[in-house]
Amino acid sequence: MILKKSLTMLIITGLLSGMVMAEKPIVKVGDMYYKQFDYRKAIVFYKRALKKDSANVHVLQKMADSYRLINDWASAEPYYGQLAAMQNADVVDKLYYAEALRADQKYSDAKVYYKMYSDLVPTDNSVKERIAGIDKVEDLSKDKGFYDIQNLKINTKYSDFGVSFFKDTGIFFCSNKYEESYVKHKDDWTHASFLQIYQGYKADSTGQVNSADLLRGKQPDKKFHEGTSSYNDKMLELYFDRSNYNGKRAFFAADKTVKLKIYKVSWLVDRNEWGAESVEAVPFDDKEYSVGHPSLTKDGKTLYFASDKPGGYGGVDLYMCTREIGQAWSAPTNLGPKVNTTGDDMFPYIADDGTLYFASNGHMGLGGLDVFSTNMLKTGNKVTTWTEPTNLGYPINTNSDDFGYIISKENKQGYFCSNRPGGQGDDDIYSFTKKGVILNGIVYDLATGLPIPDAQVIMKEDDIEKGKAKAGKDGDFSFPAVPHHKYKFFATHPGYLPAELVVDVKEKPDLVKIPMVAEGGINLEVTVLDKKTRDPLEAAKVKLTNLKTNKDEFCSTNKDGKCVFVLDPETNYRLEGSKETGEPDTKYLTVTATQSTMGKKAPATLYSVLELEKVKKGVAIKIENIYYDLDKWYIRPDAAKELDKLVKVLKDNPTLEIELSSHTDCRATVKYNQQLSAKRAEAAVAYIATQGIEAKRMIAAGYGESHLVNKCACEGTYVVPCNEEEHQENRRTEFKILKF
Repeated sequence: MILKKSLTMLIITGLLSGMVMAEKPIVKVGDMYYKQFDYRKAIVFYKRALKKDSANVHVLQKMADSYRLINDWASAEPYYGQLAAMQNADVVDKLYYAEALRADQKYSDAKVYYKMYSDLVPTDNSVKERIAGIDKVEDLSKDKGFYDIQNLKINTKYSDFGVSFFKDTGIFFCSNKYEESYVKHKDDWTHASFLQIYQGYKADSTGQVNSADLLRGKQPDKKFHEGTSSYNDKMLELYFDRSNYNGKRAFFAADKTVKLKIYKVSWLVDRNEWGAESVEAVPFDDKEYSVGHPSLTKDGKTLYFASDKPGGYGGVDLYMCTREIGQAWSAPTNLGPKVNTTGDDMFPYIADDGTLYFASNGHMGLGGLDVFSTNMLKTGNKVTTWTEPTNLGYPINTNSDDFGYIISKENKQGYFCSNRPGGQGDDDIYSFTKKGVILNGIVYDLATGLPIPDAQVIMKEDDIEKGKAKAGKDGDFSFPAVPHHKYKFFATHPGYLPAELVVDVKEKPDLVKIPMVAEGGINLEVTVLDKKTRDPLEAAKVKLTNLKTNKDEFCSTNKDGKCVFVLDPETNYRLEGSKETGEPDTKYLTVTATQSTMGKKAPATLYSVLELEKVKKGVAIKIENIYYDLDKWYIRPDAAKELDKLVKVLKDNPTLEIELSSHTDCRATVKYNQQLSAKRAEAAVAYIATQGIEAKRMIAAGYGESHLVNKCACEGTYVVPCNEEEHQENRRTEFKILKF
């Protein structure tokens, strides 16, 4: 359907309806209908003209373009074939002929004409991708068993598409089946009623929808075209695209068409209906180009949309913008050449897991619009690029137009739209249940964080190869996978040591990141963990000091808590790990370690793990295994070994000030226990001071039996039934931080 290809929803005033056709030459009549976007009527007159002059290049061009603009590639194919074969053929006709051949599954012939076009327009990289994609058509056409799909019962012989979720209970969609139009004219481009928004109600877990009604409430106003929508439950807003119409009249662009704008309407909870006013949702709507196909993130803070605004890469491009202070939207950002092509890229849907799904006829595919997925790659909070778009393959994609893919937050059930044969009408809505997932991943240099293009990646399950891929220029790759299965990835690349990674696939899989280490030297891989949880710590700071040159190097850990250094041979190093918490009374204690390359030969990879302990000011931390002889307070060798660990903490954190306390059990008198614990605390502090720690950084405190950690109290004649192990819990040495 042409609406989804051009992002233009037309309002035509029927200027030709009263014309006496016999008074005009046939070609001119056809041209007049063509200029009014009534391509079907134009075709009737062009056919008559070709019967009189079958070699009329002007008419052949208009016939080919008319069929293309009503999305009838099969009928356009012979006309573009004639035009492309002409000696002075317009280069774009070779491209359109290749597109028509691809849509008709004549892939080898399509490849020939794509190459002809590419030779003449070498800067069009998207066509090069389409050429490469033809070799993958056979694989894309296979049903890998990942989807069960079904045609919805609400589909009609008209165009039903633009599906979006409404909570967990239903969907919104648009259709031109509505007969009782508020206006006198139909859309001359499609010869159908204007599109209106409907609400459908889910009937079962497969997503089947048995019934639908026109959207309740005064808004949208159901005049002219109202199309693709996106509902955000958090903001109680419905964003939708609509003809540029202010309630009284439509506003025409310079090309005599009415473009799309994005509007919004709010849900009134107290009245259980949509508000009475729909307003323009974004500040960059314009009457000269279309802005449509909105998709909001689950937090409502980012909006993805499609537009044919000037400055893009092709016909229609994808953009994003974010809410600023005061709920205003930022200026739009083009998603860039990884996503956008010289063709049409549209119908974005941003899933809850951050995957962006969209439709394109510019990337490699089976023909027409195909559905693709991509994931955002970030450096800090800044979007740097997107992964190479992945074609979802059959049965989501066919050689017809397939678009408007959306998926539930559970990543299991969803919908898409298609005009494939076998449906109820023009565009139909299909539901799907997903049985498999697409694993997207990147291969990168662990030391630099930069992607490694052309790396060879193999995916195995139980030592059986499940797939092989060559990473793209941004180190990206993808494989189909099954949730709850475990896969092993192997990556190789000249100049790097082989890498291996095991991944447990989730229902909503994470991006697979395979780090590689350059060969030829001695590399040190540092992993920083939380000491208590054993979780990797991202954005931890690691300092490496060359003890021969006293030169420092720094790195910040990645999501896996890792970073890499390249070491010199025959050299000793000092490592220091630290991390900020952003909380004034909580801190990760700095930790140091040593590393040496003495006697190591390249190539080699060394490994070091730094465990950072998160501590809170004023909270006691037990020092394990501090024992004293009965009634004694001197530091035994085994106790000294444990206190040396605290000495290291204090040396690693030179601004730390602590209270070191000693505690006893309840046996003996309160006074005796108080004195004994004080002497033991003082002895521990004195020992630590002998190891180079300033005494003023420590306070000794003896608490006797006043801070028992269990119910083992035994004063006077009362005898508590506690065993030795329980009494031992109370005999302890602790420290707490007084100052960071």
